[in-house]
Amino acid sequence: MPEGPEVAVIVGAYRRDRFLLSAVRSVLAQTLPRERYEVIVTKDFANGEIDRFLEEQRIPALLDDDPRIGTWLGRAVAATHAPYLAFLDDDDEFEPERLSHALDVLHADPELGFYRNRVCVIDEHGAPVPREAWRFYAVDDYLDSRGPVTVPAQDKAGLAELGLERTRVSFNSSTMVVRRELLEGELGAVFARTQLPDVTLFVLAALSRFGVYLDDRRLTRYRSYPGKVTHRVPWLRHACEAYRDLALLARAHERFDLARRLGRTSDHYDRVYRTGTIVEKVGAGAKRREVAQLAGEYLRFLGQHPAERALALDVWAAELYAASYLLAPGVTRQVSARQTARRPP
Repeated sequence: MPEGPEVAVIVGAYRRDRFLLSAVRSVLAQTLPRERYEVIVTKDFANGEIDRFLEEQRIPALLDDDPRIGTWLGRAVAATHAPYLAFLDDDDEFEPERLSHALDVLHADPELGFYRNRVCVIDEHGAPVPREAWRFYAVDDYLDSRGPVTVPAQDKAGLAELGLERTRVSFNSSTMVVRRELLEGELGAVFARTQLPDVTLFVLAALSRFGVYLDDRRLTRYRSYPGKVTHRVPWLRHACEAYRDLALLARAHERFDLARRLGRTSDHYDRVYRTGTIVEKVGAGAKRREVAQLAGEYLRFLGQHPAERALALDVWAAELYAASYLLAPGVTRQVSARQTARRPP
């Protein structure tokens, strides 16, 4: 048995404290003996109840208000010592056997550097969400018939398709355990500037000298609730930038198939960000000149990215919305207000 903790759990919270204690308690409730793992919390706020609990449990806490997720997670990683790193978002939870099972897998194959399990979905109260209400990236049914998949270090040719298309491996960093080496040197610098740690961890594993293990067990509780940040318009811009950065990294490592897939995803998020921005500007009653400029830029984007053009409502709705606003701003604002009022919180 190695000396010291074998895995470090980094719990990150940014501008959210509602579920943080539940997340930390799920880590403390692991079946893995406490001396085999270390825990650190990084957050950008002070909270008397949370801070007292962490102090009582002798869990170190960093106060870090850097807006870049990879940066503050990286600083927390630097404050730990274990050879493996597990991440937990403040609103997710671990199943009790999660760390124990992950370490069993990683210790059984020294060539592995990336472990990922699947999720089950809970609501804001911690109750299970019926599977038919799960989003597609949580279902991830490829492994239902295949069981766990090991991708050896020396044969990652199909990993890009497997991880980005057949499965949802790049979703949710709370499902991942990685070797510390993945966040060192060039790869660590990429992680430090990302706003999408889950996708970035997967890509770094694909480019590393280590193998990948995709577990079919659901050992992370992913919380879905109103107000979750993912897929709001600013997040879409971060997604576009992160995928573009990762595509350039993959190309530099001559992983051209991975680079193409990442580049296409970046273009997709760029398009959705542009359409979302137009709709938001119309809803806010922006000047018609600004909306016209955004609509023109979007048309040029579609001209430059034919793969994103399709005869589908989600591609052209923003242009129609902008056109109606330019022709009849009062009517369009009223429609926008009614749609906003009907939208669930």
